[in-house]
Amino acid sequence: MRRLNSLTVCVVLTFLLGIVGLLADQVAPYDPLNTRMFRALQPPSNVNLMGTDQLGRDVFSWVVYGIRTSLLVGLSSATIAVALAVIIGLLSGYKGGIIGNVLMRVADVFLSIPRFMLIIVTVVLLSPRISNIILVIAIFSWPEAARVVRSEVLSIKEREYVMAAKALGSRDLDIMINEILPNTIPTILSLWTLIIAEAILTESALGFLGLSDFNYPSLGVMLMMAKNAIFVGGWWVLLFPSITLVILILMFNFLSDKLIERLSPRLG
Repeated sequence: MRRLNSLTVCVVLTFLLGIVGLLADQVAPYDPLNTRMFRALQPPSNVNLMGTDQLGRDVFSWVVYGIRTSLLVGLSSATIAVALAVIIGLLSGYKGGIIGNVLMRVADVFLSIPRFMLIIVTVVLLSPRISNIILVIAIFSWPEAARVVRSEVLSIKEREYVMAAKALGSRDLDIMINEILPNTIPTILSLWTLIIAEAILTESALGFLGLSDFNYPSLGVMLMMAKNAIFVGGWWVLLFPSITLVILILMFNFLSDKLIERLSPRLG
């Protein structure tokens, strides 16, 4: 019951944050990109719930839109990365041989180089548009997930029902889609939520370094602004975006753990 309750709470929080991001236009009282709307570095008040930054922007409105940006990048990047990981993991795990070895060597090449440095260099070369950030994070996030999916496939393909399907003359594609893929769904869901958390953190780090699409308010960009605000007493510019970012990341990490506990037949 405790596991079920904690999972339910986590799902509800995820849903509520998703609603906040989706309805940011209605939830945020002001345009977060509108500078000099208020006096700079005003503390939290009835007018500005989380105060203002150095440019007179409403921090609460920025945080609300920052949730939308984080979820956009996290969900999009994770979905693309997991789709690649599932395709590559299924092919390399089930087919094996030259195809499997080549695919895993490609994954090893990606894993052998510091991922964040690769992301920084690639984003700089491509320009920090939101679409480029999503694609770059996705491209460099699939290798670890593909190896996990491959290990699951290697185990599943030796089970009796897969052997029976082969004996009945089922095609390899049918076996992979109908017999193996459904049994990897707990792992896939757990990987998906975990990559969402990693993508949110990566996007925020890029924003903190100034490598963000400034047409999309980012929690990382607000943290970059807080570097200067904190020295003149603007603690709220650092506090509220930091808390929001930590909640987002911890929530998806926790959700990943609970999903694998509840859905995996070995652990549930």
